[in-house]
Amino acid sequence: MATDKTWFDDRLKGNLFLDTGFRVLVWAGIVLLTLRHASGQIDFSPIAVFENSFKGLLPVIVDVVRISFILCLLALILKDLEYVAPEKWGQGTQIGKIGGIVRRLAGDLSLWIIGALVTLLASLGILVFYIYKSGSWSTEASHFAVVMAFALLLSLGIFAVASVWVRRDVSLVSSHSKFLEMFNTPWKVALFYFSWIAFTWIVH
Repeated sequence: MATDKTWFDDRLKGNLFLDTGFRVLVWAGIVLLTLRHASGQIDFSPIAVFENSFKGLLPVIVDVVRISFILCLLALILKDLEYVAPEKWGQGTQIGKIGGIVRRLAGDLSLWIIGALVTLLASLGILVFYIYKSGSWSTEASHFAVVMAFALLLSLGIFAVASVWVRRDVSLVSSHSKFLEMFNTPWKVALFYFSWIAFTWIVH
């Protein structure tokens, strides 16, 4: 059973950054609408909302981030290997079929992380607005808001890019002719990724 096909779907699929942006707007709208309805309650507290969102989502986000990072990296490697050596790594092979599952999982998990981060950002925005309107804004609150917003936006940007590259119909190697010239065999692709992992580990 195929999904519905419209010009809007084609437009979004033609630019996955636009697709991710559209999803972010939808998720943010849902979160803000939820908070708007919740604000009608007598005991509503933006601080409690943010604390509950933070305490409830952050531990799950951390766990999912670890799994998603590994899956995204594996998905990118397998996609590049599939491009440079389709006879051994293509979708017709067993490893290629496994790679297809990995790519789907990586794409779905990265989108979930983006949605969770949008929820935290929206909650933080409501909290900042509430503190500002109440007149209790302080230097400490400002520093906290800036640090939290920066961390959440940075994470959102990283996983938005990762999600796009995992779901794109081209691999990282095939996206640029220079890359393709440099990494045109499986062992060169593997060396590129393992070097990148080692560099990231050292810097971290």
